[in-house]
Amino acid sequence: MQKIGPQLLKKFFKGQCTPLEKEHVEQWLASDEYDESVDGNDFKGMDKEIIKDQMWEEIKPKEESIEKHSSFRRQFLKVAASVLIIMVSVYPLHKFLFTGSHNRDSITSVRYEVIQTMRGEKRKITLQDGTVIHLNANSELRVSTHFSDTSRTVYLYGEAHLQVTRDESRPFTIVTKHTSIRVLGTVFNVRVYPDEELTTVVVSEGKVRLSPDEGIPIVLTENQLAVYSSNDRKISRKNVYAAAYMAWKDNQLVFRDQSLKEIATILERWYDVQVEIKTPALEEHRFTGIYKNVELPGLMKDMSKAMQFEYQLDRDRLIIY
Repeated sequence: MQKIGPQLLKKFFKGQCTPLEKEHVEQWLASDEYDESVDGNDFKGMDKEIIKDQMWEEIKPKEESIEKHSSFRRQFLKVAASVLIIMVSVYPLHKFLFTGSHNRDSITSVRYEVIQTMRGEKRKITLQDGTVIHLNANSELRVSTHFSDTSRTVYLYGEAHLQVTRDESRPFTIVTKHTSIRVLGTVFNVRVYPDEELTTVVVSEGKVRLSPDEGIPIVLTENQLAVYSSNDRKISRKNVYAAAYMAWKDNQLVFRDQSLKEIATILERWYDVQVEIKTPALEEHRFTGIYKNVELPGLMKDMSKAMQFEYQLDRDRLIIY
């Protein structure tokens, strides 16, 4: 039987195993003789009892009957004494990747560099493999300090434009809260801010594979956009002019028939100001425009004329009414 380690279990819980890997894990879970299949070097120093109940919440079936829940839980508890030694190592990693909270002592085999941008700030990063990443305002990128021989993985909160160096032996994966995006070498944009329910991926060159936590993966090619909604767990796809969605990295603001409410969020990140719309009816007024290296006073003067509103702009506060 294949060795059972944290990476394989993480793939299993996310539904990303191959049929053979899935069979190995399921056999291991159902077997009373699984110790020889455990890669024991990966699991040390974890207190399994502390997170026993939390672990159940992570792996229990979501849409089964109560009877099936009980049966699955009995099976889980039957093998918990040894299985949890494995699972508790996966659980902190899951929390590290998808909630932003982590305990460095619980992740002994992987070290990450955390790169952050504040509101009003953008950064350009070149990774160890030559991949170039532009990180938009109010974003975070977590990168392993050393890519493995078989894969390259980063974790994104916010928005990034990526020009990935091609390496067929080491696929490049971007993990977000609700999706993962896998490529060999391509140019694309990912937007996944924590306060937005949508994950948006736009491809400029090459191909990317977008895999939601729940649902069927899709492949995007040049000048295609996909939007995944975490609310209804659906993906929509359409053809677009990709450059328009990536103009931000060149300090170009592009509004595409967007509501003032949506624009206000963009302005807060872009200019590091607090925006308040005093007149609720204005929130759904829509605006289209392209601006290069524009200062906020000039932008507001133009938008106020086009959308027929008044505004008051202080140093770090914008009021629209």
